[in-house]
Amino acid sequence: MPTVVITSYLEEEHVERIRNAGEGLEVLYREDLVPPPRWPGDHSGPPDWRRMEEGERAFLAMLGKAEILYDFPRGHVGDLLQVAPKLRWVQGSMAGAGEIAERAGLLESGVTVTTASGVYSGPLAEFVMMAILQHVKDLDRLRRDKAEKRWREAHTETLHGKTMCVVGMGSIGQAIALRARPFGMRIVGVKRTVRDGDEAWGYADELHETGELEKALSGADYVAVTLPNTPETMRLLDRRAIGAIKEGAYFANVGRGRVVDEGALVEALRDGRLSGAALDVFEEEPLPEGSPLWELPNVIVSPHSTDNVPGLTNELQTDLFCENLRRYLAGEPLLNQLDKGLRY
Repeated sequence: MPTVVITSYLEEEHVERIRNAGEGLEVLYREDLVPPPRWPGDHSGPPDWRRMEEGERAFLAMLGKAEILYDFPRGHVGDLLQVAPKLRWVQGSMAGAGEIAERAGLLESGVTVTTASGVYSGPLAEFVMMAILQHVKDLDRLRRDKAEKRWREAHTETLHGKTMCVVGMGSIGQAIALRARPFGMRIVGVKRTVRDGDEAWGYADELHETGELEKALSGADYVAVTLPNTPETMRLLDRRAIGAIKEGAYFANVGRGRVVDEGALVEALRDGRLSGAALDVFEEEPLPEGSPLWELPNVIVSPHSTDNVPGLTNELQTDLFCENLRRYLAGEPLLNQLDKGLRY
């Protein structure tokens, strides 16, 4: 009988769905042993949260039985294989699970890791579209004029005919392209490899491999980065790549902060080579108080939480986990398996 241990907060209705996902499952969950959510759908909890001694003993006893984990357990990532010796599969609550799987020592193990890819794609794509719409319609000017009670007629711009370069054509990149195309935008996609019949062709007018990144960026009016942080993507958007972006373009990053040279990005924003940026991720999080990004008026700072949607996040998480539980029990391939070589 497989034992499932739920290691981050879920509402009881979702826990009950997991209990009923298949015959013969033992599902262990204690709300008092996982970090309390800071808002509905939060799986991290307060940074300073700790279990009491008695609770820690009970939690370790649960982990010792686990064949399947829903999420990576707070306080036991580095020693996961030691405290959960029966572990065969971890379903992460995050789309980019490569970094935490590496910290847990799972990349060299036989433990399967699956991610929450797709759960957060819609909200992240909406954040990008919100940013580029406020940019193209000069919402800041309209707000200033309203505050000053100033009637100032001016021209406006449109997204129609503009080019968006989406760097990373996975689930998030595809969601962005799907929402941008009805505005009449042209989509240039960048991905690790491009093949005939690639699914991404259904979302892009052009596809380029990462070796052609600068070429893809050179004609972009808008750039949206969705990449996970891996050894291959670390600072892929370096000073040279940022310098290749069309002058006056707008930049958005909803992937990982470390794929961008933040210092080079700040310089490009300060000197006007980039007209603005919308950032949900940063090289260091929380963003330090001394970061110049806080002071730049043409930058939107979101604290890596624009994808948390109460009432939706955990429902979609549970849908995915229950489907994967069904597949696991039936011996079928699991959805969203982490490629341990590529780390996404």
